[in-house]
Amino acid sequence: MKNQSSSGFDNEDEQLKCSLQKVLDSQKNNLTEEELDKIHYFYLLIIEDGNNQRIIYLQDEIYEIGRRHDAEIVIYDQSVSRHHATIVKEYNQEENLFFYKIFDGNLSGNLSTNGLIINDKKYDNKYLEHGDLIKFSEEAKARYFVIDKNSKITDIFTTIDLEKTLDKDNKQEDYDKRTLTKDNYNIDKIYLDKDNIIDYISKLSSFAELSPYPIIEINLQGKLTYYNQAASLCFPNLIEEKMTHVVLSNLLKADHKIQGNLFVREVHYHHKTFEQYIHYLPELKLIRSYLFDFTERKQIEAKFKDSEAKYRAVIEQISEGIILFTVDDFIIIEANIATTTILKYSFGELIHKNIEELLANKHPEFKHKLTQLKEKKISFKKELKLKVKRCEPVDVELSVSLINYQNKLVFCAVFSNISDRKKLENQLKYQAYHDSLTGLYKRNFFINCLSQTIANAKRKNILVAILFFDVDYFKQINDNHGHDIGDCLLKQFSRRLKHCLRESDCLARWGGDEFIALLPDIASKDDLIVIIDRIIKSVTNPFVCHGVTLQTSTSIGVAIYPHHGEDIDSLIKKADQALYITKAKGRNGYTICDFE
Repeated sequence: MKNQSSSGFDNEDEQLKCSLQKVLDSQKNNLTEEELDKIHYFYLLIIEDGNNQRIIYLQDEIYEIGRRHDAEIVIYDQSVSRHHATIVKEYNQEENLFFYKIFDGNLSGNLSTNGLIINDKKYDNKYLEHGDLIKFSEEAKARYFVIDKNSKITDIFTTIDLEKTLDKDNKQEDYDKRTLTKDNYNIDKIYLDKDNIIDYISKLSSFAELSPYPIIEINLQGKLTYYNQAASLCFPNLIEEKMTHVVLSNLLKADHKIQGNLFVREVHYHHKTFEQYIHYLPELKLIRSYLFDFTERKQIEAKFKDSEAKYRAVIEQISEGIILFTVDDFIIIEANIATTTILKYSFGELIHKNIEELLANKHPEFKHKLTQLKEKKISFKKELKLKVKRCEPVDVELSVSLINYQNKLVFCAVFSNISDRKKLENQLKYQAYHDSLTGLYKRNFFINCLSQTIANAKRKNILVAILFFDVDYFKQINDNHGHDIGDCLLKQFSRRLKHCLRESDCLARWGGDEFIALLPDIASKDDLIVIIDRIIKSVTNPFVCHGVTLQTSTSIGVAIYPHHGEDIDSLIKKADQALYITKAKGRNGYTICDFE
């Protein structure tokens, strides 16, 4: 790092803060209000290699990092590997949040020379956390930030310089208080054995710290092992009182310590009422509690306890659908307005209907769960589809519990419409595995598919072919006619490839104008050549893109399992080598590694 005076650091820090603020403001301005509402956080990578500092705004699904000029994030230090690391975007469904995971080397298994060093510790892979310092070499480093969309840069960290942040204990302590690093997880280090630390940290990697609800864990000896920020705010005396605290008392004496069991109780603390959901997890040697503040709801229930009409008035204002049905034969006896709005059945059409008649698909386990609920009082939650009158079924998240209604035990089902969320999840899954331009599979999906295919081929002793393609003279076409024409050509080229392959084959865009195909069951070399000839003939026909007629061809390299390798890296490398042999011979053809 640079040797500067204190004032020099301050000036540089201020400049970087201004740059960061500009990046965030620019991203916000590029988003519509609807898109901005769906975003919780911005993800930034500040890279320093030599005297150069850069800010990378992370938004794509995958970033390759290394010295290669075509990497998504190029590191200019010569001691950095060509394929040094890969960052992959993942989605946490429960928290509706994105987060990033970094891998050493590339997704094909090629590791870096220096290793992946994060916070002075070596990793094969790691979920990135706010404030993580990634060290690629002595001169090349990066800092990862997760920033709330409503935050100002000055609100979340006091210094930017990567070395200063780590070296100054007093600044690090202040820095940690303002960020979301793993040190804020309030882990009681006194009670954690060394053997449990790695497992415990991985267990906390699902954004529990971002939950607005208190989450507390104790081990089976009654020692507090974890609590999130919400718990420390709601119960400030938790550490001092330990097992005498109201939310921890009697947990070790309860009669519900069976695998996967859920015990629910009501606790009162400082004029507040909480509903405590307690999970007994003997396989983890833990008792985990989730607490929800039901003070307001309890006050409402008490106020209207003797007035069913007033109680119904409150229920009817709830946007979630509520259905009450009998415990013996599952007949609906009550429903609120939201139910009729979501399902479009009238109140009269719902009453006396069996709840199973509303299920769009058969769910044998649903009836079984109802029986368990009746016998063991274990509430459950399930995602399923409910029928809608004269419309397509709707995706809902449905929670069922046992309540006392008019002096009788009945089932209470509360459900909300999650169609938009399911649509977003499906869209995200598609984007994670499909190329946005061509619609073909991405590299990560292809690697997974190839891995499974090789395992199957080993069992059945069959041949598998890997075909590497590229578009001949694509750079000249792109330079002469522009990117719009180039993109159009890639889309048409990919469609022709797909049309020439079989339904069982897997075709992916490898990057740029390179494509790769997996043919999982090849009977003979002759059968393979028939497919290759069909591809070459197809792509030599002219392409018409936005009124421009283009003539091109393809070069193909072929490797065959198990003759040219029995693992992913070997096969892809051999196919890539064969492709370059084809190009060296004049393009518009194919090369198969020696079949014998």
